Amino acid sequence: MKTNLKRTLYAGCMLALISFGISCKNDIDNYDAPSGGIHGTIYDEETKEPIPLPAQGGAGVLVNLFEQNTNATKSVDFRAKQDGTYENTQVFNSDYKVVVNGPFVAACQDYVSINGQTQLDLSAKPFSRIALQASISADNKVTLNYSVAKTDDAFTINEVSVMWNFAPGVDVNSTNYAGRATKGTDATGNHEFDLATDNQFINNRYKIQANNNSIYVRVAAKVNNTVNYSKVIALKVN
Repeated sequence: MKTNLKRTLYAGCMLALISFGISCKNDIDNYDAPSGGIHGTIYDEETKEPIPLPAQGGAGVLVNLFEQNTNATKSVDFRAKQDGTYENTQVFNSDYKVVVNGPFVAACQDYVSINGQTQLDLSAKPFSRIALQASISADNKVTLNYSVAKTDDAFTINEVSVMWNFAPGVDVNSTNYAGRATKGTDATGNHEFDLATDNQFINNRYKIQANNNSIYVRVAAKVNNTVNYSKVIALKVN
């Protein structure tokens, strides 16, 4: 009798646990998937051009969505793209405060009511603006000419660096360049990458060939210890 009673109690407990698990699963599954989204561009408030940003990976610029007028305690976080745009297509329809934690002089933020796929363009002031011209010779010498314009005369240029990469994502993170050189603190300058003698280029030529024989170059300027970028320029190697 005792054995049968134990078996009966055990079976009853297991049934209760299974029922509880199914109930929890059904409660979770009953929520509708997010049907909203947000996208936009972060523009330079003076030039009205998109502000170039670091690559979208783990060190990219973080966009935070803080839901308003609810009990939400955590923000929705995702990365902006290096061309100055951002997008998240899976967001619940609601009111949000949008904060972009980029290389800007002042806070970049706004409020938005998301209802479906919603556009919100933002504006900010970078610490510097970098112009870049790039060319490549028949023997794969890459020449970069650049100029850095501080957005405030009181700012200080700490360092300028030039870089190239196999992939379109290019920034000062060591995983996002194949070659990099620091150029001091001058606001204008030039640099030559001799790819024909560059082991990174030689040993990884197959990656470049697989990418339509393209490499990507960029300039970074650290001003007041904050890094801004030029646009990324694609070049065809020979």
